[in-house]
Amino acid sequence: QLLEVVRENLVYANYGLEKNIPARGGKSVEFRRFEKFPVASASALTEGTAPASIPGTISTVAATISQYGAYSQISDLLGVQSYDPIIGEYVDKFGIQAGEYLDTVVRDVVRAGTTIQYASTASTIGGVANTNGIGSGMYLNSAELREARRTLARSAAKPLVDGKYICIIHPDITKDLLADPDVKDTFLHATDKGNSNPLVSGVMGDWGGFRFVETNQVFNRASGMSGAGVYSVMCFGKEAYGVTKLDTQQLRTIIHPAGSGGPIAPLDQYSTVGWKAAETAVRLNENWMVRIECNSSFATAA
Repeated sequence: QLLEVVRENLVYANYGLEKNIPARGGKSVEFRRFEKFPVASASALTEGTAPASIPGTISTVAATISQYGAYSQISDLLGVQSYDPIIGEYVDKFGIQAGEYLDTVVRDVVRAGTTIQYASTASTIGGVANTNGIGSGMYLNSAELREARRTLARSAAKPLVDGKYICIIHPDITKDLLADPDVKDTFLHATDKGNSNPLVSGVMGDWGGFRFVETNQVFNRASGMSGAGVYSVMCFGKEAYGVTKLDTQQLRTIIHPAGSGGPIAPLDQYSTVGWKAAETAVRLNENWMVRIECNSSFATAA
């Protein structure tokens, strides 16, 4: 039950390159990437003469696992006299917490990337120098998305799903995008009509080379101009970041019934329900992800 609930709350963790650490493999893992060979000016070979050898370049990025978890005590009377199935309720709510907690671990690593695009109110991109300059009207729109896609494509980032990059957005951002004239016209004239059309379903789906994924887990804080809310919208391609877990400590529910505590609980007065997992994330290529800092028409930070 815990795992089923957790899966509903994972967004960022679903799109990272997964590389787990086996038993007795330590707490750290190393991701390695064989870089492309450089292409200089085309030069023909000299007949009978071997060209200079080109050395290969391997980039490495390390990640170290941390443990996360939480638990609650349930009194013996509550456990046996409650009108509600109390253990099941605790497991369900811990599933929500665990999913959001672990996804936040990955989100915070991903959003700390160094390729940043600041939204602007103008028709041209680049009118704001930093997060503190984000203010009213600086929404995520079609122009910002086209710029982000260009940045990824120019860096040779590979699409991740069905030939599209991923863009993780907050529901407040979905509202703004569906009101954008270019986006709206696309869904009106170039998308199948019916219940799956974003203007009917309210779900962005695909647009402009992006597959949109909506979640409340988008980083949002009041750090813009005059305390304006700033959303961190993440756009990325394949293998932009990695996610690591321990094979021996996958997410699990831990239940200790009353009577199992020994001298710690001498009168068998409580049981415990909790969860534990070990996970981390690491950015693998800063050029294959773009963080768009923007405001929303909702205006207030969550």
